[in-house]
Amino acid sequence: MCKHNTYSYLWLSGNLQAVDQCISLLILQLNLTGIKTIDSCCGHGKGYPNVICEEGTEEKLREFGCKIVIVRKDKKVVAYFPVNSWTGKVHPVCHEND
Repeated sequence: MCKHNTYSYLWLSGNLQAVDQCISLLILQLNLTGIKTIDSCCGHGKGYPNVICEEGTEEKLREFGCKIVIVRKDKKVVAYFPVNSWTGKVHPVCHEND
């Protein structure tokens, strides 16, 4: 988890976007593998980092290591990741009580 309002700036989908610094590597990796991210939040110590992506990315997100995938009514996909907040790397194993 990073301090609130601590950002990295990434060039994604033709736009410069502010991303919570502690998950910026995850967001970059997702986009480089073809999973376009729309929005994200590191959870700020209150929950898992989450990423909002385009419809149809559910299976790729699961393969990438996300814990929970929810498809909203507006067809956007919300994925929650058990992420190491210091390295930005997805943990290979996620336990239900994490």
